Formats: sequence, C-alpha cells, structure tokens
Amino acid sequence: MFSDKIQLLILKSVAPLCVTVSLALFSPPALHAAVEQSFSREIVQYAAEDKVYLLENIRQKITRPSEKTVVEALLTEDAPKAVSLYQKQLSLYPDPALDQISRARIAAYTLMMESTAASPKPIPASGQDSTKQQRAAQTTKIAAKTTTTPIITTKTPPPSVELPKQKMAVTQKSVVTIRFGSFQNRENADALAQKISAYAPVETIQQGDFYRVQLKKRYESRSEAEAEGKKIPFTGVIFSVQ
Repeated sequence: MFSDKIQLLILKSVAPLCVTVSLALFSPPALHAAVEQSFSREIVQYAAEDKVYLLENIRQKITRPSEKTVVEALLTEDAPKAVSLYQKQLSLYPDPALDQISRARIAAYTLMMESTAASPKPIPASGQDSTKQQRAAQTTKIAAKTTTTPIITTKTPPPSVELPKQKMAVTQKSVVTIRFGSFQNRENADALAQKISAYAPVETIQQGDFYRVQLKKRYESRSEAEAEGKKIPFTGVIFSVQ
C-alpha cells in the first residue's frame, strides 16, 4: 500500500493532465470557431481597390464559407457564374461585412444587361421611303428608254438619288457582336482581353465609368454570332451595335 504522501503526490501530478485531456476531447465546437480567422476587412478593401492579385494571395488562407464564396465570385471571369455565387452567399452564408459587395455586384451586372438590351438597333427604312425609292428607280428606267421625250427627261432625278438607296441597304443589316465583361479598372479589362485575343480579335472600349471587353468582329445575325461564340471558351453576351 502507498503512503498518504505518495498518493497525494500522484494525484497532484495526474490532475492537470486529466484537465488538459478533458478540454481537448470535450471542448465545444464554438471554441474552435472563435479561433477561425476572418479576412472580411481585407476582402472589402481589395475589392474596392480592384486588386485581384491580393485576393489571390489570401484565397488559400480563407476558411469561412461566406468569404470563400465572395472571393471566388470576385476572381471568376465568368459574369453569370459570379452573379450566381453572389446570390449563393446572400442566401446561404449571409455576412454583414460582405453582403454589400454581393448586392452591389449583382446590381452592376443587372444594369449592364439592361443597358445592353436597350442599345439602339439599326432602324430599317420605312415603307414610305421604300416606296419613294421604287418610284425613283422606275422613273429612271423610263427616262432611259425614252430619252427623246422632253417631258420625261425633265422629270428624271439626278444621279445623286441613287445614294440614299445604297445607304438604306446598309442600315437594313442587323449588326451584332459579343461582349465578355465590363470593368471599372482598365488593367483588369485588358487582362481579360489579352486572354480572349488568343481565340479571336478583341477590343476594349470605354463607356462612362466602365471598360467593355468585346470582339472587334461584327456579325449580321445573332445566329452567326452565337456560332462564333461557341469557339471561344469564355461566356459572352450578344448585343447590337451601331
């Protein structure tokens, strides 16, 4: 049998070890969650400054679902996919620090789509103008056949009448192209344009506060543009141009 002193010494040595093991085994998940680092402040700052490379630097360190979803949306070059991720963050992982970013990006995309849909389309010649052109052409033919008749000769329109006819034929074409994204930062727009240029000629144009990345080529129909767009591994939007 151990003496009382030895038993007391053993208890004093074992007690701290038991407490440590108990905390490690039975500590609630909330203690681990409290240690989880948040990068929401950095995400808001880098998104406002449009610093993509800094978001890439912290991407692997992020563990919170709301932050991971927003960063993935900020880094993707597929606009519809980004909007889907922002909506996912708002519905599944609401976060007061990041909700404003998601709402603002969704609103900007919606505005771009509405402005694209509202782009002015070529206006075909009216029926009245077409009738006038046909009458002018018929008069010209009659004048050519009866050049000896003074009355008809005086009504023959000058050669310049043919110019509006040519212009009308041009405006009747439906001209469209493919747009791949809009950015407030010119460097990001040029970066996307450089990637797409490996597949087709592309241009970056400024409209207001945004830089639009789109193909240089123009198509006469949406079906022709859609067929060409399938050859490019980037998601774009077909819209009419002047």
